[in-house]
Amino acid sequence: GMLQWVNDTTMFLVFSYLIRFLEGVGAAATWTSNLSILMAKFPERKATVKAWCDASFNFGLTIGPVIGAFMYDAGGFFLPFAVTGTAILLSGIIVLLVTDFPDMEHGDVDLPVMKILSNPRVLIALATCTIGAYSVGTIEATLSPFLELMDLNVKQIAIAFLVMSLCSVLATPIFGWLCDSAFSPWIISGTGCVFMFVCYCFIGPVPYLAFFQPSFLTVCGSLVAQGFGCAAVLVASFGSAQVAAVAAGFSESMEIQAVVSGLFTSSFALGNFCGPTVSGILFDSIGFNWNCLVLQALVVIILFLNIFCAIVEPSSPEYMAIPDGTIEPTPQLDRRDSVFPELPADVIRTRPAPARRPSRLRKYSTSLSVYERNSVVY
Repeated sequence: GMLQWVNDTTMFLVFSYLIRFLEGVGAAATWTSNLSILMAKFPERKATVKAWCDASFNFGLTIGPVIGAFMYDAGGFFLPFAVTGTAILLSGIIVLLVTDFPDMEHGDVDLPVMKILSNPRVLIALATCTIGAYSVGTIEATLSPFLELMDLNVKQIAIAFLVMSLCSVLATPIFGWLCDSAFSPWIISGTGCVFMFVCYCFIGPVPYLAFFQPSFLTVCGSLVAQGFGCAAVLVASFGSAQVAAVAAGFSESMEIQAVVSGLFTSSFALGNFCGPTVSGILFDSIGFNWNCLVLQALVVIILFLNIFCAIVEPSSPEYMAIPDGTIEPTPQLDRRDSVFPELPADVIRTRPAPARRPSRLRKYSTSLSVYERNSVVY
């Protein structure tokens, strides 16, 4: 909010990039830690936890511009940022005071980040997340100029974006519940790819449907499919990454969950960065219609990869995670009250031998000799 008082252009750009950098670091740390804490609280509902986090995030994106516009009209450029920053600080303090944080078990070994990242199924899940975020960035960056070419007013453009956000908010918890209780996350992710493919068919439309004339209603209908598809892809890809890491032999500890959450956040940030950047160049070069065809190609590739992971069972892991800590010795069973009690020989063998004292007396055997045992006494 204080950037309005920076008059020098160079310093304005420097502070702008610095603020965005700090915002990205803080958002990544907050998002990853929130996911890890909630998954530790609800270990059996990981996809549902991710779904509600995404729903909250999309809800904030939906109401943020509206509330920010009112605050901007009331107090200028500084007021929205001051209120938002204060709300973030207060929410952090409330979380520290109220939340019962889970116990963190830190091992002495380094976290296997590269081993998790080298797993093919984890890579497919992360690539699915990247393409989902890429599609969101593409729509946010190029849809508004395209709708302006259709002679739509500002209110209609705002309604179109609102339709996509509301559909994503409503669909995210549903797909999270389906991933945890009904279907494999690979199947949910593939279903989301189908929705996104349909969206890109009619929103432009794609060049092979040049006879179709888009309108405001068809654009809104396509954005409904985009909202549902993107919600399914982002929620299910997170569950797929968690499932793939466990199937590869890694434990379900909080450390592994934090690593997967961090990789997922990085993949989402990569797609969210490449979407507006690459699609903006493609929009100026080949147009919105051909850009939709490029998105369809990417979605089809991800669709087949998710179908492959859903059909083909993962191979047995090369190693299994061993929990930290010493192995407790197996307790000796007391068989005195069991059906098969200890034999006298077992008792004798388990008793400690008595200590022998040296003696100077010579001991003589009183047992019979072999000759005496074989002779007959008359």
